[in-house]
Amino acid sequence: MIDTSIYLNVFLTISGLFLGLNLLGICYSKLILVNGINQLSYIPKYKHRPSSFGKHLPLILMNITIMCIVFPAGLYLMSDWIMVGYQNLWIVLVQLVAVLLIDDFYFYCFHRLLHKSDFLFKKIHNIHHRARNPFPSDYLYEHPLEWLIGLLGPFIAFLILGGVSFPTIVLFLIIKVLHELDIHSGIKSSLYRHLPFAGINEYHALHHKYQDVHFASVFSLWDWVFRTNYLSKTAKK
Repeated sequence: MIDTSIYLNVFLTISGLFLGLNLLGICYSKLILVNGINQLSYIPKYKHRPSSFGKHLPLILMNITIMCIVFPAGLYLMSDWIMVGYQNLWIVLVQLVAVLLIDDFYFYCFHRLLHKSDFLFKKIHNIHHRARNPFPSDYLYEHPLEWLIGLLGPFIAFLILGGVSFPTIVLFLIIKVLHELDIHSGIKSSLYRHLPFAGINEYHALHHKYQDVHFASVFSLWDWVFRTNYLSKTAKK
């Protein structure tokens, strides 16, 4: 297990990074809701509700606090099984892609279960879907239990891979947070929409609108494999 001094650096780095990214996300949300952005940039028929910002903020801040404590604590407690030394950039990139894929598959399964179970949807996931047209930080507007269970995804990936380096974890966190902020923004997706099987903003907007399509997040791969994308659903009708 990593010693206390190294753990302190890990804790401060992970907590500070997550806190900083999400404080920027809150500012970005406020900018969109109050000042607006060029209307041509919005997904068609996407209408934010500025009044929801103040109502959603306490739960968002609670989940930020949970993440800042639980995630680095998990890294420390499981460090012997999930963390290895840095080798080279190529291995970091391979680890990163693998973690993103495994975590997204876990998220797809968990997310779909939350929708298929009436009990879980009504008691837990319905909170998130009160945001019909979410703003960026609304990715954190969800039941704390859902947030905690969702945090298991990357740890499962770390274990499956036999451990990953610290730079891999940092890059994963940056990509994951920025992507979640983006797909909940209501702004049309940008360059990454041209990447194969990318989970774009328009897909997540369709999920919040119809609720039975596009359960994945970072990738659209799992929705194509299990035919839960919007095109597959409409083709059946």
